Amino acid sequence: MAYTQDNFQEWIYYISDKMDFFTGEFAKTNNLILDYSIESLNEVENWIIVNYKTIDELINDSQMLDLLTIYIGETFRKHIGGKWYIDLENKENVYYHMPVLTSSDYRGEIYIAPRTYATASIPRKKGNYISTILNNNLQ
Repeated sequence: MAYTQDNFQEWIYYISDKMDFFTGEFAKTNNLILDYSIESLNEVENWIIVNYKTIDELINDSQMLDLLTIYIGETFRKHIGGKWYIDLENKENVYYHMPVLTSSDYRGEIYIAPRTYATASIPRKKGNYISTILNNNLQ
């Protein structure tokens, strides 16, 4: 999706509703415990690995990628803080037009890009790739 500032604000507004569905009905249907814990990131990642064989498959499922992006991001926010941000001006930014988390408290990397964690977990097939990133940010 090509975001504008207005529809990005709308996207933020609907995070709560989307997560109610994802952590409720979706989690129950898929036998997942989605409680924003670090361990739940492993459940999500293993679900991704089982259900998507390639990165392109997940990218083409834009609704699911959106839900995964939000859940991963909200889990990171609960543990290390930050706020949702989108760069709509700097075309040189690797995260241009992508929702990311940012905070002046982050060490090293100033952006956390949950969407890229969801897609990168597919070829890695680790089951703990995303939670390892969060744990490394906690240290």
